[in-house]
This record gives sequence, C-alpha cells and structure tokens, in this order.
Amino acid sequence: MKRGPEAAIALALAALVAWSFHVRWTMLTASPFPLGVDGYFYPVELRALLETGHLAYPASPLVLWLMLPLAAITDPITGAKLGAALFGALIALPAYGVGARLARSRAAGLVAAAVATTSTGSRYMTVEFVKNSAGLTIALAALWLVLRACERPARGRIAAALVAILAAVLAHKMAAALVIALAIPAAILEAVARGKLRGRRLLQVVAVLVLAGAVALVLGTLIPERLLSPADLVLVGDLFTTTPRWLAPALASGNLELTMGYEPLLAGITGALVLATSRGDKRSPGDTAARLVAHGSAILAIVIAVPWLDVGDAQQLGFRLRVIAFVPLALCAAILVARAAAQLPRHRELATVALAAVLVVARVARTPQRLDGEVVTHPALVTGLYALSRHVPPGATLVIPERHITFMAAWYLRAPTSLTARNVAHPVRVLPLNWHGVGSPLDDALFAARAAPGIPPPVGGHPSHPNGLVLIPEATWPWLLQHEAPWGLERWGYWPTN
Repeated sequence: MKRGPEAAIALALAALVAWSFHVRWTMLTASPFPLGVDGYFYPVELRALLETGHLAYPASPLVLWLMLPLAAITDPITGAKLGAALFGALIALPAYGVGARLARSRAAGLVAAAVATTSTGSRYMTVEFVKNSAGLTIALAALWLVLRACERPARGRIAAALVAILAAVLAHKMAAALVIALAIPAAILEAVARGKLRGRRLLQVVAVLVLAGAVALVLGTLIPERLLSPADLVLVGDLFTTTPRWLAPALASGNLELTMGYEPLLAGITGALVLATSRGDKRSPGDTAARLVAHGSAILAIVIAVPWLDVGDAQQLGFRLRVIAFVPLALCAAILVARAAAQLPRHRELATVALAAVLVVARVARTPQRLDGEVVTHPALVTGLYALSRHVPPGATLVIPERHITFMAAWYLRAPTSLTARNVAHPVRVLPLNWHGVGSPLDDALFAARAAPGIPPPVGGHPSHPNGLVLIPEATWPWLLQHEAPWGLERWGYWPTN
C-alpha cells in the first residue's frame, strides 16, 4: 500500500495546527493580561484548582481540567493562554476527520480543517469563549468517533465514541447540544438501517435514551451552571426578532457590528447548496449516519444564517450561534468541494487537492492580526483595583455589575465577588465609569457624596478619573439612589449587569 498521500495529509494537518497555534498564541500574548470578557475567569478557576482542588465558580469542568497541567507547569494566566491556543488550533484534526467522512475524500477533509482552523469565528472564540472553543474541538472529535463506529461497529470504536460523547457533555453546553443533536440520532439511524435495531431491541434503546434524558434534565436542574438544563430553553424563546439583518452579522448592538468575515452568511449559502445537491443513494456502511450528519450540519448552517436571528445582545443565543458558524461552514464546504471535483471523474482526487490547496492559501493569506470586538484589559483598571484593595473591609463581597471586572477583582484582590447584591451578606459596590458615564447624574452624585455628612464617602481608584473605578460602601448606596431622584430609583435601582 502506498503511504505517500497519507503522509502528505498528515504533514499538511501538522503544519496547519502549528501555524494556527502560532497565530493564536501571538494574538493572546500581545497583552501581558488575559484577553476577552471572561479572560480572568480561567486563571481564577485554574488557581483555585491548583490551591484547593475545587473550582472557584461552578462551570463545565473538563476544559479547565485539561488546562490544569499547563497552569501547573507555568502559571494560571500563561496556562490559560496556552490551553486556549492549543485547543483552538487542534480543531483542525477532528474537522478533517468529520469532513473527510462526510465528503468521502481525504483531500476534502483538508478543506474542512482549513476552514475550521483559519476562520474568524474560531480565532474569536480563542479570545472570548475559550471553553466553547475547546468544547467544539471535543464535540467534533466525538462526531468523528461516532462516524467511525458507524462504519465499523467494533467494541473499541463504540467505547471510544461513548467516552467522547461524555467528554463533550462535560466540556461545554454548546458542545453537548451539538453532539446530542447530530451524533446520537446518526448512530441510532445507522443501526436501524443495518437491521441491528428493530422490534423489541429498538424499543429498549429508545427507553434507555428517554431514561438518560430524564436523568440529564434532573442533573441539569440541580447543577445548571455545569450541564444543559431546562432553564436554557428560555434562550431558545428569545432566538428570533422581527427585524431582519440580511448580511447575517454575528453581533449588532449599538454602534458595534461584528460580521465575522460574513461566515454566518457563507454558512447558510453552503448549507443550502449541500441540501440542493444531495443524493439519496446508499453506497457503503456508515452512509446513513454520514448523510444525517451532513444534512444536520446543512440545516444548522441555514438556521444560523436566518436574517431574523436576534443578535442584538451578546449574552443571547443568537450571537453564540453566529460565532460557531464556522463549524457547519467547514463541513458543508468539504462536501461541496468533493462534489464539484466529482464532476471530473478522471482527475477527481487531483481536482480536490487543487481546490483544497487554493482554499487553504486564500484563507491563510487573509487572516488579520487583530480581531474586531476583541476585549483588551486596560492597565488603568488593574491599577485601579490595586488602589482599591486597601479599602475593602474584611469579609466583604465586591458587587461589580460587569463580568470582566468581576473576574479581574477576584484574581487581583482574592476577594469574593458577585454581579448583584442579592443574597450577599456584606456587599461593597464597585462601579466602572462606563457603567454611568462622565457627567451623568450618578457621576455628579458620587462627587456630592464625598462631601455629604453622615455617610461613608466613595473611594476612587482609577488613575485618570476620580469615578473611573469607584468603591461605594453599601450604606452610601441608598443616599446615591435618592440624591438625584427620580433618576436613581428608575435606572440604577435595579442594578443592570453586563
């Protein structure tokens, strides 16, 4: 057997992973501080694991466990950055495996690997959604192992697929949803098509799945921060809006619009083409599962590109779906490249390799060094937190309405933090300037409170503005709310968080 093509593909994948890791690592280390809204979340969690063996905040644990050796060798911040770059770059491998099986072409698998690795959404997730990024790598690995088991259902392959599915569930909610929606139905339908599941055996499998689903719902209800839960269905109810955005941006909030290289729109187009050009002939073992995954990926791509998807809030599901558009885009692109090359039967593999090479070079060449919407830690915030540290009373919990600064405070001050003051015994509020704005009524009230008798004065820590990062004793908060009534009670009384 000739090993030349296999070796060439292996070298191409290794080069793609190495290049992708370099790009991501360079991006993450451009700042000495963690990047992203939740950038400090990962060092806080890793430090807690190293010091206590437990997470500081409840979360899906697997990705943090995988990062732990990197943090132990280096430090929590460096370990988190290494993990983000490594697990983001490794998506090339399972994307190749799934793409090659869906397209039935190794060269087309390289197309899937290239799209998944070089996409704007994939690199954006390395900065902003690290657990989700690693979770998608694990989810695609699970999908690949399920497809392998469907082709040849040996015990070892089935065991590996089951372990990978469990890993996806423990990695991230999005990864769990992707695997549950695609891999499990594919495996069941493949077994039915082979005649392995019918009659009583099929009913038994359905009963086991229903029982497992019930157990998962109970666990999700008990630990909703770690697993998919019924509460997550609320996000689906807010998925659509009446205002269409025809270019399918990932986020359109205020003056900020993230297009993600128009990957959501491209995903919808490729998904529609996959469905339009699909054929229903059965060719070999595993084809039923592969066809279901291909069609499921195409449908997901189309849903992601629906113009009425609500992307006005970064905390909602629409934004999260648009960011992962590169996953169905990669798989659909591999299928389409293979189908296009199949029109040249005498030179099918050569045409596929040529199309794959052109796509890889084109995507690598247009990779920007900086991402739109990238959240960077300003040194003044770090300085401000250190300045406030000596004013935090013992046993107090810092109540901060912005997640980014909440995790920063937990890292630098080692103090308990919370987004809201509800159920907090000894709250002390910390407000950033962008929460209320220069010259706002609250800004003026903070200045007035410093001279007001009978209340503890607010303390500013920001080096550029007295209220840039201000600590407010809880006894002073009611005075601030009522000092400029009715604006205080109407706007700030409900403590909006971001």
